Amino acid sequence: MSVSLNQILNQFILAVGKVTTTGLSLLGTSFAVSKGKFVTTKHITGVDDNNLVLILPKTSTTNDYQDTSDTSVSYFGVKIAEIDPFKDISILTVDSNVAPPYNLSGTDTVFTGSPVVTYGFPHADHGRLVFTEQYSRIGARVLIESGGIKSKHIVLNTQARPGQSGSPIFNPTNMSVVAMLIGSYAPGGGGGISLGGVDPHTLHQTTHAISVEYIKEML
Repeated sequence: MSVSLNQILNQFILAVGKVTTTGLSLLGTSFAVSKGKFVTTKHITGVDDNNLVLILPKTSTTNDYQDTSDTSVSYFGVKIAEIDPFKDISILTVDSNVAPPYNLSGTDTVFTGSPVVTYGFPHADHGRLVFTEQYSRIGARVLIESGGIKSKHIVLNTQARPGQSGSPIFNPTNMSVVAMLIGSYAPGGGGGISLGGVDPHTLHQTTHAISVEYIKEML
């Protein structure tokens, strides 16, 4: 029986973690962008790659049942190759010669109202390691300024959860990656309180994702 591309994406989209004195802390999502390179957000990795790791998948395909009671993990170390602090991009190097089975395009190829699909690890901050597929639509295409530099983003009509930062956003019509999920819009940079580890200012369906064209420029 043949296996479709979306069934093997869990082999190329991996959770990011940090090994600490108390164990492994899950941080977010990363995805392969070329031979030997993954990408995630800079706010996930920071600038220190000591004990930074990617988590190996536990299942062969996305159709396999994922055992949420199994807390064992296998991982491998990665290094930060390059960071763009203004666009929140962190390129990681890994010991692999396997190229991803998808292309990187950009947000110029999708439009307001277009369907998109996100793959990542929502609620990873609570130790939940479940590779998840989520469909949404593009609510807007926007330019966001940081450090005097304006970058292309799309607004997703979905509520992002901690752990999804760094998730690839696919155009389902051709399964090319158009953007990388950055996080929920936080008015004024976020609130001053946290309820159950969640900023109430981010409880809405406005999620920002940056065009992967900027990632391509860093490869």
